[in-house]
Amino acid sequence: MTEFFPIECSDNLHAIGLLVKSRRLQTKQRQKDLARALGVSERSLRKIESGDPSVELRSFMLVLWHLGLTGEVFRSLEQLASSSQFQVHDPRAAVRVRLPKPKGEF
Repeated sequence: MTEFFPIECSDNLHAIGLLVKSRRLQTKQRQKDLARALGVSERSLRKIESGDPSVELRSFMLVLWHLGLTGEVFRSLEQLASSSQFQVHDPRAAVRVRLPKPKGEF
């Protein structure tokens, strides 16, 4: 696997990191205290705040949730879910679909 990571994704993670740091400072929490409260490492929290893409998704989501940022970060997703373009299906009723293999690739 290559080390490719799209600039747009990197920019978004950096912006989210700044938002996380700003909210943490507004709520007067030290990195050490927030990390301990959530059961994540201080290193993971520093990576989130710097926009590092190698952070575990669970840690990322816990930090957003704890700081009340999930709504802000995923607002467009909520709007999409409430529109008619996107339908949430019950995962228990999911039907398996097999996609054709691309030609020319092994």
